[in-house]
Amino acid sequence: MADANVLRTLASLFSRSRAGRTGKGERDFFIDFKKLLLNAGCEDGERRAEAIRQLESAERVQVLKLVRHPRDCEIIEQVRLPLEWESALFELIDTVPPARRRQVLANQFSAAAVADIPECWRREWQSYCSRLETVALDGGSIDPFSHEDPCSNEELLQLIPKLLWWEGESLIRFVSCVVCGDSKRLDVLRTKLETALNNLSHGRIKRLDGLGILETPRTCLIHGPLRLLIGSQWLDLGNLVGAIRLSTLDLTAAAKIETTARRCITIENETTFHELAKLRCGDLLIQTSYPGSGTLKLVQRLAEDIEFWHFGDSDPIGFDILRDLRERSGRPVQSLHMSFRPGHRTHGLTKTEGHLLERLLQSAVMQPEKGHLSTMLAANSKGQFEQESLGRPELASWPFYRF
Repeated sequence: MADANVLRTLASLFSRSRAGRTGKGERDFFIDFKKLLLNAGCEDGERRAEAIRQLESAERVQVLKLVRHPRDCEIIEQVRLPLEWESALFELIDTVPPARRRQVLANQFSAAAVADIPECWRREWQSYCSRLETVALDGGSIDPFSHEDPCSNEELLQLIPKLLWWEGESLIRFVSCVVCGDSKRLDVLRTKLETALNNLSHGRIKRLDGLGILETPRTCLIHGPLRLLIGSQWLDLGNLVGAIRLSTLDLTAAAKIETTARRCITIENETTFHELAKLRCGDLLIQTSYPGSGTLKLVQRLAEDIEFWHFGDSDPIGFDILRDLRERSGRPVQSLHMSFRPGHRTHGLTKTEGHLLERLLQSAVMQPEKGHLSTMLAANSKGQFEQESLGRPELASWPFYRF
């Protein structure tokens, strides 16, 4: 026979209830007797008889109360756990009660608050740990931390200060090897770490790259007439036939950046970028999805009188990249070939894409594209959205395609 099986089931159900999670409740915890037996797998025969013996024994030592039928005391209708008897139930089954688990969790955050943190983040870290301590005691959400896994919590609480101390730029696998002893561990924990960093910094650190922890070196893929004055010498990239990657460090170090191009065109997909680079059209081409620091640095350092265009996929993500580029670069970027294109081979919108379109329609910087966005949303389709669906570009007339 299972050891105190029905009592463990009662404790588990209580732990998942609001009263169990938060330690707060206006009345005692009740559960239907038949439902309790069903959850415990004790509905029939000897198992049911044993469950009743366990419950009646617990009632005698004031761990719970059995609510019986008013005219037939043999019939148990409900099992009642007075909130003040919570500790007695969990002690009986030799399990840590929820109230104690909440306190242990809160203590974990309280202890973390005194960790060694860079001065520039110390106040935010202490405030963050204090908030988590309070929420843990109340049984609320502590995402990305866990109510059930203190070891995982401790790992995150140990790692975050180390990441805040990281100086300079390094690839994520190198950082992971140094701070975790495992080159892949930071990748495994990335989502949790980025959520915690975003919360503690109030949005100032959204991703690990905000701390200089990079997937790949920060670069900008370009093609076209561009000159950089580095030291006392000019580096002329316009003489190159193929595309080239410039590091953010070089773009920052350049005393001057010049171009003879009248237009700067950012291009979302690298495949399309290379096709356009073959044309050698005289425009400055930059390949970018959501713009990184290298792209932004270059765009912001170009002359004010250059025309800025963005050529991306005409799906919700493509338009969101355009929004991000406009907002973060501060440049008046025009959209190029970004319109809703219906056709036989179209793609429907996901729920997430629909929500993204609704947000884009509310964005002040996306009003020039409002008609295309509204049409896409009404059609519940991305249409033929890929850049490559426009075919091969031609040099005969700008902007590269014949319609």
